[in-house]
Amino acid sequence: MRLARLTGVVLGTVFLCVAGARGVQGVRVVDTVNVAAARDEASHSLAGEGMILGETGDRNWRSATAWFSYSLRIYDDSPLTLVCVLADGEGSRESFDILVDGRKAATCTRESHESTASEVRFSLPLAETAGKTAVTVRFQAHPGSRTARLLEVRSVQEHLE
Repeated sequence: MRLARLTGVVLGTVFLCVAGARGVQGVRVVDTVNVAAARDEASHSLAGEGMILGETGDRNWRSATAWFSYSLRIYDDSPLTLVCVLADGEGSRESFDILVDGRKAATCTRESHESTASEVRFSLPLAETAGKTAVTVRFQAHPGSRTARLLEVRSVQEHLE
């Protein structure tokens, strides 16, 4: 298991880059953006500058030298966890912030030797999402760097019925 260097958690309670995907028990996927489907990106209000679309193996990824964002549906009554599935680093340094509704939630830096796919998870407290049914998730590259190569982003939550 490889961990990336992480700094600057502002909103989140947990932020982690971990090799391989893992299921979360007790929560369910509320919304997913699959970068491989142009229609899916469009329906999630893809916006950005300096965007790059590429392919690794049999999966498309999205990256940017500036920024890109999506709107994801969420429940308004429970804490939110965002899960970002990232392609391998392809030998380049990736340094970027993840903003949720304009507020920095985390910073992630992946060094060139991290060549495996990663899963990034971070949780936002209910106070940050109460009453909202959607959030905008923005990937913002640091100067002279780029964002990670995103394969998929998901919002997962428990729904209080």
